This record gives sequence, structure tokens and C-alpha cells, in this order.
Amino acid sequence: MRANTTEVPSSKKKHHVPDLKGLMRHCDLNYLRFLQLLPAVREVSDWEFGVETVRGRPLSRVCLHVTERGPYTTTLRLEQQYDYPDWLPNPLITVRLYHDARMAEVLSCQQSPRIRGNYLYPNPRMFHPDEKTQLNILLGEWLEHCLRAGYAMDLPRF
Repeated sequence: MRANTTEVPSSKKKHHVPDLKGLMRHCDLNYLRFLQLLPAVREVSDWEFGVETVRGRPLSRVCLHVTERGPYTTTLRLEQQYDYPDWLPNPLITVRLYHDARMAEVLSCQQSPRIRGNYLYPNPRMFHPDEKTQLNILLGEWLEHCLRAGYAMDLPRF
């Protein structure tokens, strides 16, 4: 016997309307955070620094690796590396910096391919309707934490 389920026709599903102004605000602030964290972002290809715990012991290492560089953009991978077991993946975000617009946008996160501006919900990957905005907020919080609790481990490699 089949359970009684009512499927909502796709024409009646509400589409998420992205908050473009809010997304741009987060991208603007993230660019400024990147410049505070790494002022020589246009020259440096690889950089890493430590992040402390509350007790002052090293907790993790944050690695930045430039994957693509153009006259107006820089694409980089931001990864936080822990000494945790292999079953717990390290956080990994791919970010594009737009130097002419002074914005930093999350392109992908973990093993997810390129993140779209909005999604219907529910969807096969269970992304939030505003997944891109949520990831840019996460990036901002991550960068703020790095600015507060980070310390230099080595000089940047040019």
C-alpha cells in the first residue's frame, strides 16, 4: 500500500530570490579581510600560517595556494589542515579575488563543484537556496578568525 503523498507542482514552488546586495557586501568585506591577512596577495603564490587555540597551543595550519592568476583576478585554494584522522576532511574553499571590483567570491567548497547563486529546495545535494551567500558568510567568519587567532609560521614564498 502506498503512503498518501501530495507532490507540489513545480509551477507552485517558490523560487528563491537571491539578495544580491547582501552577497556583494559579504564579497566586498571578504576582499578587505584577504588584504589584511595577505597584503601581497598579487605577488605571493603559496602562504601558510598557524591558528592558535584558546590555550595558545597550535591547533591547525591554514594554507593558501594560488591556482590561477590574471591581470584582474586571482583564484586561490584556502585549506585549514588539522592533525585529525583521515575520515574528517580538512575544510577547503576555492575563492576568486576580483582586484578591479575589490571583491572575493567563493567558487566551490569541499568536493562540491562550482556553487550556483541559488538552488531550488529540496535538491539532490541538499544545498540551501542561498548556498552561495551562506558560503561567503562562512568565508568571512573564517577569515576573521584567522585575523584574530593566526600567527606567522614562515615567511611567504614569492
